[in-house]
Amino acid sequence: MMNKILCYLLLFLPVLAESQNINAGSIIGINTSQVSGDNLSGFNKFGLRTGGFIHAEFNNFDIKIELQYINKGSRETIKEDMYNEGYKFQVNYIEMPLLINKVIYRNTSIEAGLIIGYLLKWSETYNNIDSSGLDVNKTEYSFLIGCTQKIANKLYLNSRFSSSIIPIRDHFSRQTIGLNKGQYNTSISFALRYYFGNIIKK
Repeated sequence: MMNKILCYLLLFLPVLAESQNINAGSIIGINTSQVSGDNLSGFNKFGLRTGGFIHAEFNNFDIKIELQYINKGSRETIKEDMYNEGYKFQVNYIEMPLLINKVIYRNTSIEAGLIIGYLLKWSETYNNIDSSGLDVNKTEYSFLIGCTQKIANKLYLNSRFSSSIIPIRDHFSRQTIGLNKGQYNTSISFALRYYFGNIIKK
């Protein structure tokens, strides 16, 4: 899978070579997530989103390529007076988002793109006791939409929604209902992007 990510990066090198300017930077933030099809609701699972990016500028739009570590999954909401942990499902990925970015007003831009993710580790527990169910797919394909706002020199706030395109695993019953083929990751993340500066400037 990591070989696939490297291949995708190499495929984009000719595109990046046509860019007016190429910047690089770091990403750090939080990710809130849920898993559609697990009979829970709400973005109750909090995790980390961190990595780096390359930002290539063109005349009418920009292209960003990111490489990031991200925590996803779901978690049961437990009342404060309860003495148990409830259900937790954790999935950790290395992801490569490929996205198009467009400035719409001064320091505000919107983005859309696709994500390919490689599963690093997953766990499923109930009250801290292992209750692993069906295996999670090694590869996740997702779409994303988001917006970015400049908040200081070289510092930007990125807000993003993403969701799996294909299931990360089957339903426990292995049944499918219409377009609902299994369980899907859905995430809302908030992250800071810091720009190091130009790698290439033409």
